[in-house]
Amino acid sequence: MLQVAQNQDLLTEQLIARLLEDDLQDMENARAAEALQLSETFRVSALAAGRFPKNVQAVKTDPSDEDLAMEVLAAEIIASKDALIAQELQHAEESDLTASRQYAQKLAAAERKCALDAEFAKRLQDAFDDGNDDLNMDAESVLGQHTIEDIMASDLNDKGKGKGKGKGNVSVKMEVDHHAPPPSYMETIKREDSCSTLYPICGICMEPFQVTHSPVAAARSANSSSRLQFGTRLPCPRSHAYCISCLNGYIHSKLDPDGTGMVNQTAVIFPIRCPECSIAEWPEGIPDEVAGRVLSEKGMVLWHSQKLLDSGPRHYCPNPRCSALVQIDEESEDPQAVCPACSSLICVPCRVLWHTDLNCEEYQALPLDDRSPEDQDALRLIKAENWRRCPNCSFIVELTHGCNHITCRCKTEFCFKCGSLWDVRNKQCSREPSCELWDETMLLEERERERERAGAYRGIQPVAPPARHAAPARPVAPRRRGQSLDWMDDPDILCMRHWVTRDMISSLTCVYCDAKLNSLADLRYHLAHVRRHAVYACCGRFFKREEDFDRHVESEPVRFGFHLHTFQRD
Repeated sequence: MLQVAQNQDLLTEQLIARLLEDDLQDMENARAAEALQLSETFRVSALAAGRFPKNVQAVKTDPSDEDLAMEVLAAEIIASKDALIAQELQHAEESDLTASRQYAQKLAAAERKCALDAEFAKRLQDAFDDGNDDLNMDAESVLGQHTIEDIMASDLNDKGKGKGKGKGNVSVKMEVDHHAPPPSYMETIKREDSCSTLYPICGICMEPFQVTHSPVAAARSANSSSRLQFGTRLPCPRSHAYCISCLNGYIHSKLDPDGTGMVNQTAVIFPIRCPECSIAEWPEGIPDEVAGRVLSEKGMVLWHSQKLLDSGPRHYCPNPRCSALVQIDEESEDPQAVCPACSSLICVPCRVLWHTDLNCEEYQALPLDDRSPEDQDALRLIKAENWRRCPNCSFIVELTHGCNHITCRCKTEFCFKCGSLWDVRNKQCSREPSCELWDETMLLEERERERERAGAYRGIQPVAPPARHAAPARPVAPRRRGQSLDWMDDPDILCMRHWVTRDMISSLTCVYCDAKLNSLADLRYHLAHVRRHAVYACCGRFFKREEDFDRHVESEPVRFGFHLHTFQRD
């Protein structure tokens, strides 16, 4: 894009210079015409006076300021035009140089490929001479990674000079894919040919780059600043390609997001997945072999340190006011550990604060409600707030919105509804039968708890039944008492002509406590489960007062022939 813009600017300047030169030529022609007209005027005057001059010339005068300015302007235009021509020649030379460099890179890649072919054929011949008849082996398995890297990183200018390997300035366009099953040698060569004519695009910065087996080694050996970046492809199912700067930055954003150069003690980092593949598509993550070809030596030290830390189990302080990470010696038989942050004494097998006067077997045999007062308070709070413990690290998780699929900070995936581990490949709960991914009832319960905490029902008291006088017994009409309010979704039963029912359904406002609801399902759950006020319903209608409800159920039914879905809660 920069080259195209420069060419456009050059063409614009050339057009301006041409226009100025045309204007200057027009001005010179006009001056010549004026001089000719003045000479003709003098000649006519001489003839009129009876004189016959042989050569009538115009009167010569000194050059004026305008004439001098015109000469200076003409000189500047000529100089500018010459400079533009020189610049155009320079750009053409640079374009030829770039094309020659690209052609040289293609020739260098082809020569390296020929060298690789020759070495591969030599190794196959040696194997055949040794009695190995298996000729279906690929180049990587026969030559090995180190031999391929040596051939790819060698300097072609050192051939025949006895200097061995050196630093080259030609990029390598060959990639060796390491994920199973390994590609054949012909597939590798075809990929090399395609890369030599079309550069891949980085999936992060969307810029082209040059594919190579070891981007770090290729970047160290290259000495040209005008080349494209090097990069590689990940061994993920879709072989996503990234340049070295983007892939290096992505890995460092996982390993060291704060830029401290220290391992992350509070979160599990590995596996580091592909930026574009989900964890279900490629759960293995970026392997060590690919990281070694992308990261520097300092980055690899951080990589191995973080991976070693993540490979062991994580233990967190059970003190609810601390929750710091505690390093536990897995080979030690000591059941006690000390939190480095709050100095609390921890029982490692039970993952609780140390239980005095009880061993681990006796403590685990106790019911949950008979354990320490802190545990009892925590259990009561967990039950009251509908929280869930992680089955791996016992970390308490709260579901405020979304589905039942939970990913803990220790990277354990489980079902929030039942606590079972999550089947990542089948995308469902591992329990049989599996829980639903979305639980609307649980979300409605959470909304009710939020309303109670916000004081939405403050001052609402249960409706006290009015005092009644004894009345003569009368026959009671037949009823069919319902157990829920599911009929609210049935337009054939719900009576929208009844003004109390119509106003409550249309405004989603409870007529008993004036609470604002979010949906019809939310309103139905509120009416069926909230115990702060009475609810009266029958035959698809809601009654605000109990006397109206009693008058309805004691009357003869006229709509359905019997009282349908009678619901009463005082």
